[in-house]
Amino acid sequence: MYVFQNVMNVFITSGTGMAVTTMPIMTPLSDLLGITRQTTVLAFQLGDGITNMILPTSSALMGSLAVSVITYQKWVRFFWPLMSMWFIIGAVFVIVANIIKYT
Repeated sequence: MYVFQNVMNVFITSGTGMAVTTMPIMTPLSDLLGITRQTTVLAFQLGDGITNMILPTSSALMGSLAVSVITYQKWVRFFWPLMSMWFIIGAVFVIVANIIKYT
């Protein structure tokens, strides 16, 4: 679910738009798999938040880079290692949440 949310954020950058699109699929899926709904929401939030910091379709990111006079290529070179670490940490959080049945 976490990886799916990260991939979907490439196509739907709006948080509310992605929630409307993916949560009706993810909620019954989490019920079938025995994953708590709070863990599903955590996967959604982490998937939506982390990738917004590097996607060129994020208007907030592109506006901030334009005001800061930083090229997108320079930002990606700088931010890619940090985003990779955040992605792995987020995956660990989702796994731990699933193990402890986070509610």
